[in-house]
Amino acid sequence: MNTKKIKFIYWFAYYNLDSPSVRYRAKYPLDFFKAKYSINSYLVIPGYKFDQIALFLKAYIAALLFRKNDSLIVIQRVQSNFIYSTLLKLLVKVQTENTIYDLDDSDYLYAESAHLLYFVRNCDKISSGSEEICKYLFKYNSNIFHVTSPIIDLNIRKARKNKDFVVGWIGGFEGRHKEGLINLLFPALLELNFDFKLVILGIMDLTDIDLINEYFKNHFNIKIEIPTNINWNDELYLQNEIVKFDIGIATLIEDEIQLSKSGIKAKQYMNNGVPVLSTNLLENNRYVIDGYNGFYCDTSPAFKKRILQFFEMKEIEYLTFSKNAANSIVHFDHEKYLSDLERIKNTP
Repeated sequence: MNTKKIKFIYWFAYYNLDSPSVRYRAKYPLDFFKAKYSINSYLVIPGYKFDQIALFLKAYIAALLFRKNDSLIVIQRVQSNFIYSTLLKLLVKVQTENTIYDLDDSDYLYAESAHLLYFVRNCDKISSGSEEICKYLFKYNSNIFHVTSPIIDLNIRKARKNKDFVVGWIGGFEGRHKEGLINLLFPALLELNFDFKLVILGIMDLTDIDLINEYFKNHFNIKIEIPTNINWNDELYLQNEIVKFDIGIATLIEDEIQLSKSGIKAKQYMNNGVPVLSTNLLENNRYVIDGYNGFYCDTSPAFKKRILQFFEMKEIEYLTFSKNAANSIVHFDHEKYLSDLERIKNTP
């Protein structure tokens, strides 16, 4: 098998840096590859500003006509029929070898799928953020690889359990994520009789803040903290907030959209040495190991039991869970991500 290393990456993203996909699967890894391995790249984020158009044309012409040896062309989640998509369709037709369509969400379930499936069928290979996506797309292109979304490691680690215990959650508070918290976590919290803090990072709608405050208003042992105006591009800030958690909550629900997620919440917590309580579903249970770096909780009573267990846990046992969580990042760090991309490149 050809085992040549990647020397250059042409990455055509589908959106802007407010998208977790663009940050975690493109921007942060490409920066890491350049800093540590001198792997240069173009990261193209579509837009109508002059510099965005200029970068696109520079990268596009280079990839189309002057493609570098041992390079990858990655088309990330593009699914429209605008000029950006149309030109990329031509690119993957002309430059077929080691063109990759990258998808880490089940966009085909809630968006026009014809253009998405064009890239799935015509790219040489598919990079999928979950096994569920792999299963769905296999019928269109069997040359598909599971490549989990990596987390940027800033060496921010949990040092000790807080004196005032903190239950934390991060993400977009909508849809099934919201449903999972309300149905699984919140009832468990109501039954706890010790003082603790609930921190939720990601609520943007004031009505949701009111909903949560109303839900817990008569439970004076629970202090609610909901930071607003979060800069999602400030990874240092985000990780310094996550490391304040004593446990992190990950509540994927068993439906196709949620099962297609890459378990990013659980990985974010573990990256900072925070043990995880998660539902026992892919992709969570690929990295959360019951009794090692967290526990599986599929019911409200289970969440109640494990939260109480961590609250009462001696410091030495807690720090073992924390260390195990931090050690788990070798399965989803940038080194692993580069290894996965090179595995794709070197597979005929």
